[in-house]
Amino acid sequence: MITTSTRDASRRILVIDDNRSIHDDFRKILAPADIAGDDLDAVEAALFGTTRQVQTFVVDAASQGEEGLQMVKQAMAEGQPYAMAFVDVRMPPGWDGIETTRQIWQVCPDMQIVICTAYADCSWNEVREQIMPGDRMLILKKPFDIIEVLQLAISLTEKSRLLQESKRHMLELEQRVRQRTHELQISQQMAFEKASLLDLSRDAIMVCGLDNRVTYWNKSAELLYGWTAAEAVGHLRTELKEVNSDLFQQACEKVLQTGEWDGELQQVTKDGRKLVVEARWTLLRDTTGQPRSILVINTDITERKKVEGQLLRAQRMESLGTLAGGIAHDLNNALTPIMMSIELLKLHEQDPVRMGVLATIENSARRGAEMVRQVLSFSRGVEGQRVEVQAGHLLKGVEKIASETFDKNIRVSTQIPADLWVVQGDPTQIHQMLLNLCVNARDAMPSGGFINIRASNLQLDAQCASMIAGAKPGPFLLVEIEDTGTGMPPEVVDRIFEPFFTTKEQGRGTGLGLSSALAIIKSHQGFIRVSSEPDKGSKFQVYLPAQMEMTAAAGQQPADQPVMTRGHGELVLLIDDEDAVRKITGQTLESFGYRVLPAADGVEASTLYAEYKDQISVVLTDMMMPVMDGPATIQVLMRMNPQVRIIAASGLSVKDMVAKATSAGVKHFIPKPYTAETLLQKLNSVLCSQVTAAF
Repeated sequence: MITTSTRDASRRILVIDDNRSIHDDFRKILAPADIAGDDLDAVEAALFGTTRQVQTFVVDAASQGEEGLQMVKQAMAEGQPYAMAFVDVRMPPGWDGIETTRQIWQVCPDMQIVICTAYADCSWNEVREQIMPGDRMLILKKPFDIIEVLQLAISLTEKSRLLQESKRHMLELEQRVRQRTHELQISQQMAFEKASLLDLSRDAIMVCGLDNRVTYWNKSAELLYGWTAAEAVGHLRTELKEVNSDLFQQACEKVLQTGEWDGELQQVTKDGRKLVVEARWTLLRDTTGQPRSILVINTDITERKKVEGQLLRAQRMESLGTLAGGIAHDLNNALTPIMMSIELLKLHEQDPVRMGVLATIENSARRGAEMVRQVLSFSRGVEGQRVEVQAGHLLKGVEKIASETFDKNIRVSTQIPADLWVVQGDPTQIHQMLLNLCVNARDAMPSGGFINIRASNLQLDAQCASMIAGAKPGPFLLVEIEDTGTGMPPEVVDRIFEPFFTTKEQGRGTGLGLSSALAIIKSHQGFIRVSSEPDKGSKFQVYLPAQMEMTAAAGQQPADQPVMTRGHGELVLLIDDEDAVRKITGQTLESFGYRVLPAADGVEASTLYAEYKDQISVVLTDMMMPVMDGPATIQVLMRMNPQVRIIAASGLSVKDMVAKATSAGVKHFIPKPYTAETLLQKLNSVLCSQVTAAF
């Protein structure tokens, strides 16, 4: 092995040849000891256009392929690899040049190889068949020229240098890429963690560019709106069904001007469901302070708004109930003298024509009183007594009201058999329920149509009952109310009995009619079935438990002949602030054998009672009066005489009156408007027994 001094790893050359004189030839050409490399630098300058430098190659030599391979390995271990090698093609007795090259490339794949041969039978095709030379091998024919050797040495060592430099740059670039990739991974991980935190939020969070295109869309936004992030990102927010475009535009302008905006927006989901969101917008800026995007946080308040609306409607209904109670009290006070006057007039009237007029007035007054009771029942939730009810009479009454009050383009017909079974229930509530169903049918026919009311007896067996939710076997009264209106899709049918649910325009319905009807049906242990299709009308079937045999009380109309009991000079203290009620009640009592002390309020009554308490047999007092109301008056009178007999009267609901009177210690009650017959019977009952109550 021949080794020269090491100057530059990129110019190290290995010569492998079994002829040592060849080693010397290469050394003389590539690393002459007596010159400074002028010829070499001249050749390099001519080839590459560089400035001439005094520079020679470092040449090492080996006689066999095995020895050359060891030198390549050692040079690589020392970090001074050879740039190229001149390898003789035949080097007996060891490896030939082809095998040596193959072995070297396994250790150092980038080494440039020049195969030197003096044999004509060693061709490029032969080399290619034994080894894939690629661009790392050249063939040099012996004998070779000095310039040819120099050109190969300069070119291939420069190529090796550039290749190694390129690899170093690639390694540096790869290192930079790995570092940047690592930084991006950390950044992405942080962004993922932040996004995960945003996904945990129950609010719909999105980020939009200044052009209102979505750039971020969290999981809650997906759940709320139905659009996936992939569907939403890149789209304009207005494409995602903002309802109020004017308000949306105002919000955009406000957030750009002030940096923030908050308010309520009406929106629509992907499937068309309407939403109300509480929106909070914040303008995001870049590091230079320029607007970059808008952060949007939307909270779904649809249910809250719905509950608030229901609360407001409930408050309005409560206010309406209070107002209705006051109106009912005044109406009852107005109806009382009318109804009592009619009875007094009928006692002294013989003319049939005038009697007919009085009967008409009396029926109208009774109907008005019944309407007042229905108003009180609806507004206060009053429960009447459960009695045997002949539904036929109620249905005819409902038909009459509907025919008289509904638009003339709505025709009402009935099919009511005479042998209907009776039900045990509250007539007022059942009447209200049936009327509600008819009103619902009317509202479904804005252009007119037909309402058909049918009733029948039905024996429901166990098999049929098992197929109907809430049904039990037994006898039922079936009432069917069918209309030819607009009908309803299944999703609406599923919700019609929800309180406050309505398909009418805002302000045109409370959403309580059907829900209150259902409550009444359930309170009577009944159930209801609904069938409807769009444009094909609706049919409501009400099932009420029934008694299979009619009773005389339920099947017959009450007798018209009143029973008028007379007094025997008993003194009645009559207390009422309504002058008309006070006068006609006094006249009625005096006409039937009673004496009367009238008082306009509790103060006057207290004075009169203190003077005449030993003569007064009974006190009839209104519960609602100015100055001193009924309960206060009762307490004063009972302090004067704990045994005083008092009848409390009120135009409010029986339940309210009973509660107030009972708390004051009264046992006898009479609701307004009362008739002469009712009043006289009540007085007779109280005077005959001090312990018998009216109810």
